[in-house]
Amino acid sequence: MDASIIKANITSRKRKREDFKEIIIFVVACVVSTVMGVVAWYYTNYFVKEPTRDWELERRSFLNRLYRGAEKDCIEQLRLCKSVFFKLCNILQEKWGLVRTKNVPITEAVAMFLHMLAHNLKYRVVHFSYCRSKETISRQFNNVLKTVMKVSKDYLKLHAYLEDPNENKWRWFERCIGALDSRHIPVTVSPEDRSRYRNRKGDVSTNVLAACGQNLRFIYVLPGWEGSAGDSRVLRDALHHQNKLEIPTGKYFLVDAGYTNGPRFLAPYRGTRYHLNEWIGNTPQNFKELFNLRHSSARNTIERSFGILKKRWSILRTPSFFDIKTQIRIINACFVLHNFISDEQQIDQLLEVQDLKILSAIDEELNNRPRERVQNNVIDEVPTIQVTEEWTRFRDTLAMNMFANYQVRRNIV
Repeated sequence: MDASIIKANITSRKRKREDFKEIIIFVVACVVSTVMGVVAWYYTNYFVKEPTRDWELERRSFLNRLYRGAEKDCIEQLRLCKSVFFKLCNILQEKWGLVRTKNVPITEAVAMFLHMLAHNLKYRVVHFSYCRSKETISRQFNNVLKTVMKVSKDYLKLHAYLEDPNENKWRWFERCIGALDSRHIPVTVSPEDRSRYRNRKGDVSTNVLAACGQNLRFIYVLPGWEGSAGDSRVLRDALHHQNKLEIPTGKYFLVDAGYTNGPRFLAPYRGTRYHLNEWIGNTPQNFKELFNLRHSSARNTIERSFGILKKRWSILRTPSFFDIKTQIRIINACFVLHNFISDEQQIDQLLEVQDLKILSAIDEELNNRPRERVQNNVIDEVPTIQVTEEWTRFRDTLAMNMFANYQVRRNIV
């Protein structure tokens, strides 16, 4: 057979195979296309689907209402006004290095953080409002918390202030820089640690020592001690801690009868009525009673400061779901933010005349809180705060001068 004929036959058979492959591919494509069309038609007509949600639009709308809408909404939800909120964001970013992530801006991260502190929100609640995953919320919360801890260097220290000699309740205590006390804040701990954190009332808490100035601004905080620790033991640690309580020379704090009356810490007389609710319908009969009354009136500043702090940050009123280390950091952050708002916000809603109901509620809560009468025996005294003759004489002289002035004024009237 001629070679040209054989070559032609081979070429013809190859062409037929290629044509057959093309037909098979075409048929398969038609079948797949038909099946997909049927599935799409069935899905469109018979499947019940939720409408597609524009999460970004919802998130942007929520945030605009939160800190770009009404001033009142921002204060109620985040506890500060819009201008102070944006100033806080700028400080955290520019001065203390809070970094914006790819998808979450600084303002949103700070808003989530403040929202959780103000209302003690859990991740699942924030997830619903901010349309973010719980992992994102957790990461952003901890980033902001770490940065706020750095801010404490600027906003949690003794600030210079002008003493007002006409301030009635403080004018008797010359050279006094404020009041000092401790407060138990509920926390959540592991089962094996509950016995250490259980206080005398049986609640699981951490004992937080704090000092505030005459203007309700905190100047020192030491959180982290177990609820079973006594107040004087915590104070002893504060005097030797790395974050040490430093008192300027010649100055002192007002403390309650649970502490030792010694240099730098002026305590009331024991065995004499003291708390303000004990003075309702009564008048001082001697120099000790008058001193205790005026001491209690001035020292009530620390009680009111704690009250405002808890009213502002709901997360301090009930145990949160964080681990204990994070809870201690949160407590510290709440004190820092309290001072930041006091310094930067000219009008504090919790201190305004229109919000006197809040302060009245705080005072009523303080007055109604059960008090343990301090006996003359002293338990767990602070070794570094010793009773001295000089300091005892200073208190007696101050109290007697008060009473002499009080008697003169009463006789004139």
